[in-house]
Amino acid sequence: MTDTPMIARWVATGDSAKQAAGAFLKLTLRRPRWWVFVALVELLFAVLVALSFDERYAAVTRVLWAPVYALVPTLGIAGLVLGVGYLLNRRLFGQRLREGVVLESGIGERLLVLRGPLAETTLSFDGIASLRSSGNWVFLQQTGSPVLGVWPAELFPPADLARMARSIETRKS
Repeated sequence: MTDTPMIARWVATGDSAKQAAGAFLKLTLRRPRWWVFVALVELLFAVLVALSFDERYAAVTRVLWAPVYALVPTLGIAGLVLGVGYLLNRRLFGQRLREGVVLESGIGERLLVLRGPLAETTLSFDGIASLRSSGNWVFLQQTGSPVLGVWPAELFPPADLARMARSIETRKS
């Protein structure tokens, strides 16, 4: 336990998991890494399509039309990946954000305390690698961890959230 008082409380509703999964999907669409993946899939399909044209087509025709034909399977794969990701996240968030679950937070000068039904976590601002907002959700990543924790934005008063973000940005620059 820390001396940081709990300042915000949030209770999950029946559609909290759906909202969190949708926010994560939007966050994914804003990440450059996602678009690099889509571009690489498009390039791979464009090369395969260009190679599948027979010899009667000129190289210019292959180069111009291959990306157009490759767009359909690229969009199909991108949609499939996003859809499966959404469904998996909705299921995972559904386990954590069941209706009635109470989450609380406390934000001190340099500490963040997050409390759920089974555990309490205390993080130094220096231990937060990234802080991203999407919709009514905040995604936290701890230093040294690839996992993003999802928390309702209601647990983070805007002034404290901005202070935490400034602390992280200052440390990164």
